[in-house]
Amino acid sequence: MSNVVVPRQAVEAVLKQTGKFVKPVVEPKLIKEFRKIKEEMLSEFDNHSATQELVGKTSSVPSAFVSHGSLFGFIGFDESDSPTEIVREMLKTSELKFIKIKNEVVDFKVFYPSKKELFSATPLPWATGRSWLKGIESGMSGLGRYLSTKSEASRSGGGIQSEGIIRSGRFRNAKYISEILNNFIKKINNLSL
Repeated sequence: MSNVVVPRQAVEAVLKQTGKFVKPVVEPKLIKEFRKIKEEMLSEFDNHSATQELVGKTSSVPSAFVSHGSLFGFIGFDESDSPTEIVREMLKTSELKFIKIKNEVVDFKVFYPSKKELFSATPLPWATGRSWLKGIESGMSGLGRYLSTKSEASRSGGGIQSEGIIRSGRFRNAKYISEILNNFIKKINNLSL
C-alpha cells in the first residue's frame, strides 16, 4: 500500500468549496433559530413585571417596586409617555449578520444594543443624566417623599413628590434589562443547528 500525499492547497480548496454547499443548508436554520431567540427575548421583555407596570401606567395593580402607587407615577413620567417603547424598539434591532463557513466552523456575528446604549436612551424625565432603566436595576431614592395621589401638579397623573418625608419605604430594585440580555446572550452562545 502506498501513501497518497495531498497538497495542503488542495485540501483547503475542497474545504472552501464545502462551505459553499453547506451554507445554503445551514444559513436558513441559523436565521430561523436566531429569530426564535429574538422573539423569546422580546416576549421576556414584554412580560417582565417592570415592563408591565410601566405599560399599565397608574394601574391599581400592586407594584412589585414601590410600596404605594405605581412605578410609572413614582418615576414621574408624563401621562402621555410610553417609556418602554424605546427599549423594545432598540431590542428589535438585534440582528444576525456575517455568516461564514470555513473548515466546518460556522462563524456569525450577532448585533444587539448594549446596556450602556439602553441606559443612554432612557433618561429620567426630571434628571436627564440618569437612566430610569438603570434605576430599576440599581435602585431609586425618594420613595418616602412619593405621594400617590391624583393631582394637576403631577406629570404622570398618579403621584407627586412632597417636600418632606411622608412615610418610610424602600424602592425594590430588580434585575431587568441585564437579566433579559444575559438570557439572550446565553441562548445565542448555545445555538445549535
